[in-house]
Amino acid sequence: MGKLDKNELRRDFSSKYKNYYQTELFSKEGFIRKQCKECKKNFWTLDSNRELCGDSEHEPYTFIKDVPKDISYVEFWNKFADFFKKNGHAVIDRYPVVSRWRQDLYFTIASIQDFQRIENGMMSFEYGANPLIVPQMCMRFNDVPNVGITGRHLTSFMMTGQHAFNYPKEGYWRDRTIELNYKFMTQVLGVKRESLTYIEDVWAMGDFSEFGPCLEPSVTPNSKLLWRIRIVK
Repeated sequence: MGKLDKNELRRDFSSKYKNYYQTELFSKEGFIRKQCKECKKNFWTLDSNRELCGDSEHEPYTFIKDVPKDISYVEFWNKFADFFKKNGHAVIDRYPVVSRWRQDLYFTIASIQDFQRIENGMMSFEYGANPLIVPQMCMRFNDVPNVGITGRHLTSFMMTGQHAFNYPKEGYWRDRTIELNYKFMTQVLGVKRESLTYIEDVWAMGDFSEFGPCLEPSVTPNSKLLWRIRIVK
């Protein structure tokens, strides 16, 4: 078997998009599936005239709204937490930035890392609630040369982790994930339905020990939301 490649995986998943990317909400709301004329990725939209998927590689960063709203970190987190608490999620405290429970990592780089445990080379998950959200501070250093230059590259950020585990025994899966994401962005953040796109993509660990199809919401023609929906078995 050859080396795994994201482009090859994306083509495979997209060829069976009804199994991996289509959701109940897309059908209910009338989303249509299109192919971006620039990057050739497939995406879902309510705008029949849209030709670009909304990826920041070929659409510039701006603001979600014409007049940006001044909101603090705490205020935004409270909006997020209140919405998900009302929808059955436990809110847990964030984990340390220094990753003492993963022997292979020095720092916490993503919220999912909070729950990963490695023993004898095998990964398992340990979680105290399901589903849950966590305001996890993360560290990334691969963009250090661009920090202070672009205005959008950082070495640390808060990942608002929304996690559901062990479906179908517990948690939930793709349909509920997209439903909650869509409701939060349109009802809480006030994003226009026609401005929202969902890009078909692939998420993978660097060594491909874990990988799977993912949907990445973008608000177009404005800023891309740093929000990845990962569906991995």
